[in-house]
Amino acid sequence: MSRSINDLAPEFRPLAIELLARCVESKISVLIVDTLRTQAEHQENLRAGTSRIRHSKHLDGLAIDICPFAIYQLHGPDKLQWDGRDPVWPILGAIGERLRLRWGGRFWPLNDVGIGWDPGHFEYITPSAISGTAA
Repeated sequence: MSRSINDLAPEFRPLAIELLARCVESKISVLIVDTLRTQAEHQENLRAGTSRIRHSKHLDGLAIDICPFAIYQLHGPDKLQWDGRDPVWPILGAIGERLRLRWGGRFWPLNDVGIGWDPGHFEYITPSAISGTAA
């Protein structure tokens, strides 16, 4: 799995960079956990339960997974161990959603504080999907 911004699709890369910049401005230290994946890596994530989507946007360079550094220090890259109740997740989610990114903290099922199962995930939404027009 790549962690490189340069592996993201050209249309998504500026938004991912802005997401990281807004985290810095909010004084939230994050690190990139995942950008581009191979099909084999994605199949392993499906098997391990860290992905639930057959065709992840990570396969196309249209998604990024980030993690607050403090949470990563405790649990490493294993998303299943990240504390979805930590109050930092809604802050990160709001940052991403202001950039019109789809936030994995909205993916069902939600935990007891209303955060979805993939709170570190942000993905590109095509402009036609935002405006409601056909692509």
